[in-house]
Amino acid sequence: MTRPVALTCGEPAGIGPEIAVQAWSALKDELPFFWIGDPAHLPEGTPIEEITQPADAVSAMPRGLPVLPLDLGPSATPGKPNPAHASGVVAAIKTAVRLARDGQASSICTAPISKKALKDGTDFPYPGHTEFLAHLGGVDDVV
Repeated sequence: MTRPVALTCGEPAGIGPEIAVQAWSALKDELPFFWIGDPAHLPEGTPIEEITQPADAVSAMPRGLPVLPLDLGPSATPGKPNPAHASGVVAAIKTAVRLARDGQASSICTAPISKKALKDGTDFPYPGHTEFLAHLGGVDDVV
């Protein structure tokens, strides 16, 4: 069975939601993946297929962007990162790592985050994705 890639939402007010839609459009017949995030943050009119487990992404890909829904709270205003989304953004990354470690996802791909919004919203102690992923993976040295 093909295991899909887990794509994290990134900053809801950034380009992450647009990247997810463009990636689905370009790859829907080639590479199964699913987006972890709040469907309300995707561009209006995006065809989505909500899934409950990563394996569902494979069959959902032809019909719409497979979304493993995660409530991130308030709506997003493009270009204005909101610290209220920070805990949800962190949860999306943690979920992707857990699913990859459990073998439900083949790998993870991360959309860009707003480090300032994460720090303001959750006291995020990491300089970025790399160090946070290393922490979640139990790795001390990263490049």
